[in-house]
Amino acid sequence: MSVQVLDRKARPRPSVRGLRAALTSGVARNQLWGAVFVLPLLILFVVFKFYPMVQAFWLSLNDYDLLTPPRFIGLRNYVRLVGDPLFRQSAGATAYYVIGTCVPLWVLSLGAALAFNQAIPAKNILRAAFFMPVIMPAIVVAIIWKFLYHPYGLVNTGLQALGLAGVDWLADSAAVMPAFILAGEWRLIPYFMIIYLAGLQAIPHEYYEAAAIDGASSVQRFRHITLALLRPTILLVIIVSVILTSKVFVNALVITNGGPNGATRVIPLFIYQHAFTYFKMGLASAASVILLLVLMIFTIVQLWLFSETDEPA
Repeated sequence: MSVQVLDRKARPRPSVRGLRAALTSGVARNQLWGAVFVLPLLILFVVFKFYPMVQAFWLSLNDYDLLTPPRFIGLRNYVRLVGDPLFRQSAGATAYYVIGTCVPLWVLSLGAALAFNQAIPAKNILRAAFFMPVIMPAIVVAIIWKFLYHPYGLVNTGLQALGLAGVDWLADSAAVMPAFILAGEWRLIPYFMIIYLAGLQAIPHEYYEAAAIDGASSVQRFRHITLALLRPTILLVIIVSVILTSKVFVNALVITNGGPNGATRVIPLFIYQHAFTYFKMGLASAASVILLLVLMIFTIVQLWLFSETDEPA
């Protein structure tokens, strides 16, 4: 007890002059200016991100039709969604689209990045042309693919030129989702190619030279250098691609409006229809909360899996 008392007495108390000097130091000024510049963005993030999320969760606990005041009903909206066959169909369509798009996307975008990372003629021009679908407005892309998949559109014309029968892509329940997946791949592969390319260019070339001197084959260099050092990039691509594809909306709305027979009614379109067509805002908010929770759980699991594999054995 006496040692603690002596220790407290021995500690110098911060003076007002010392505190003022600390606040006026260069580091403190830089931190203060950093906070000033970040504050507007933080306010926008809270107003347009966090508050709508909290509001959506509150609405999911209410019966609200946009015309009368909300009526609190607890978890009934979530119970109704679990037993709703349309929601289960939308969840299945979303899972089909996400898996069918993301798995080839991870491989094809990495292959494109590896190709554009080589010394090829007119590489910058080809890379810019390959990236063009990403900067096109989503509504324009949807309209283009709607015309391409028309029974007399360019896709069927090409199939018939090869001696194959045309397909009614937008009216066939078995063909419409692969058509949607192809449209999604066309737009997303260049986007994730750029992310992979940034990761590839961050790998020092000396690693490959040292491995080649040691006798490593190209497959071994790709596995133990490229893939190993791309792990953070691969994690980013997996998480972002799943989030983007699970929020697909414009294609489903513009091209088929969820048809045929609900085959392309993904969860975002289900939310939109129930909120602004059927005026079931509480049910739509509950569906959005469920989608958010699923994406959060997926992200946490992916972060945990990648952190587990990074630990030394």
